Amino acid sequence: MFSRPLSTIRSQLTLLVVTCVLPVWLVAGFLVFHAYSAKRNQINRNMLETARAMTMVVDRELSSVQAALQALATSPAFANGDFAVVHRQTLELLKSYPGADIIVADDTGQQLVNSYRPYGVSLPKRKNPEAVRSIFESGKPLVSDLFYGAVTRRPMIGIDVPVFRDGKVAYDLAMTFPSDCLSSILESLKLPKDCYGSILDSRRVLVTRTLNPESFVGVQATSSLRRAVANTSEGTTENSDLEGKPVYSTFSRSAVSNWTVVIGVPKATVMAELYQWMAWAIGGATAISLIGIILAMGIARRIAQDIQALVNPALSIGRGELVATIDHLSVKETKEVAAALVQASELLQHRAKERDDAERQLTRTIDLLQTETTERLRATEVLLERERMLIQQSRHASMGEMIGNIAHQWRQPLNTLGLIVQELPIIQELGMMTSEKLDSNVAKAKKVIFHMSQTIDDFRNFFRPDKQKVSFKVNDILTKTVSLVDGSFSEHQIKIEISAHEDISIHGYPNEYSQVILNILNNARDAYAERKADEPRVVLINLFRGDDRAVLTITDNAGGIAEEILAKIFDPYFSTKGPDKGTGVGLFISKNIIEKNMDGSLSACNSGKGAEFRIEI
Repeated sequence: MFSRPLSTIRSQLTLLVVTCVLPVWLVAGFLVFHAYSAKRNQINRNMLETARAMTMVVDRELSSVQAALQALATSPAFANGDFAVVHRQTLELLKSYPGADIIVADDTGQQLVNSYRPYGVSLPKRKNPEAVRSIFESGKPLVSDLFYGAVTRRPMIGIDVPVFRDGKVAYDLAMTFPSDCLSSILESLKLPKDCYGSILDSRRVLVTRTLNPESFVGVQATSSLRRAVANTSEGTTENSDLEGKPVYSTFSRSAVSNWTVVIGVPKATVMAELYQWMAWAIGGATAISLIGIILAMGIARRIAQDIQALVNPALSIGRGELVATIDHLSVKETKEVAAALVQASELLQHRAKERDDAERQLTRTIDLLQTETTERLRATEVLLERERMLIQQSRHASMGEMIGNIAHQWRQPLNTLGLIVQELPIIQELGMMTSEKLDSNVAKAKKVIFHMSQTIDDFRNFFRPDKQKVSFKVNDILTKTVSLVDGSFSEHQIKIEISAHEDISIHGYPNEYSQVILNILNNARDAYAERKADEPRVVLINLFRGDDRAVLTITDNAGGIAEEILAKIFDPYFSTKGPDKGTGVGLFISKNIIEKNMDGSLSACNSGKGAEFRIEI
């Protein structure tokens, strides 16, 4: 496996400088972004203020024209139908509005008076019937969108006011003038060199423009600008102008005419100053970074020389040699490391001596431990031998008790078998012997002999050792164990009552579990024999499940266990019986079987008039 090459002091210090310079770059980037945002916001504010001012100027000019027309509409000539007088009055009013024309039309749009033509000549209908219809329907003044004059054929805009007669709109009085008349309003605001102004009517059609008006008057604004103007009354958007150049457009819509004033600034103009500032910022950050890296490399070279001077002393320490004082170091920290190396060399020499002494002491300690270990192993072997003797004694005691139980179990079958044998000659003497009678007695004898053989098999299986844990039903083992001592208990007039609430299975050694039950039952039988109790002798065996454990309790009424010896009954060689009646290892072996071999618990207590043993697995 390849390992990653180690970096040098120089590269680490260079990396450190780069890491330290990185925040400078981040701050520079933040400042650039902040300058960009501030510049854009400032331009947007200035442009929006200019657009608002232009909108107010346009509204003021249109309002003045509208006021003049409303004053003319009150002329008595309209009420008298004297349009010749009206024609002279319009010419008088137009002296204040050079380049404009005044038109009077009826509800069909038919021109009745046109200041551009002499009075009395034939006149066409107006080219913007929507404005005429709106005047007669609403009776309110109206600023029209851009249209082309029916007589002059020029791009025009009009301001219409109603002329009332007997409370009703009788005529449409309108002043129309070329759209380029509004250019003077835009130029009066003296926009910056690279900026230009435009006016859009309510349909977003260009009415006038300070830049190339002859090419674009009457053309709709770009789609992006139309969408922006439709969404809000004022604001700034980035779009392409009619020439296809990217611009920032700021607009403000008039509440009087529903026209929109637009100020456009080329994007390149906005970004030029920002790019210059960015160049200075990036150049300065780069210069600072290069200076820092150069200085770091020089300092790293000096530190590397000092560190190289510490290599040989370190190797000397590794060889166990004494290190002399190290001179000619220029960095304080490397001088401290050099002094530490000299001190470490002296300390290692001292520790080497202590290590040799400790090794000798450790050797002596190991010898003592080996001696102690040998003695403990010998003691362990003695304990194991004593435990084997205990188990052997327990087995012998159990075998003796089993032989007695076998005798009790065989006594009744032997009596029955003797009666069958005695019956045969008597039947023969009486002449009552028949083949059927003989076969019946033989069958009875075979049944008795089979029962005796089955009893021998049950006792033999009881002493067969279990080699591995198996799952078995506690109720089956309990029934077989009780059957082994049933005859002995009957002889002592002891009744065994079993209460099994459910069929419970456990995992363990069935024969050893049976031996534990048998030891407890035999102790109960012996307790009844010693105390000669007159009341009914009953051993209650209760099997149930408690807290996910199989619980078996064996309770007698033989007087219980003395409190002073209750804690000792599971000790080896402890017995309340005489030396000829017990070895004192039965309960000791039973506790080891349940708790060590089957991970359960075996306990005893006094309950009522007797003792209770509790087995939990």
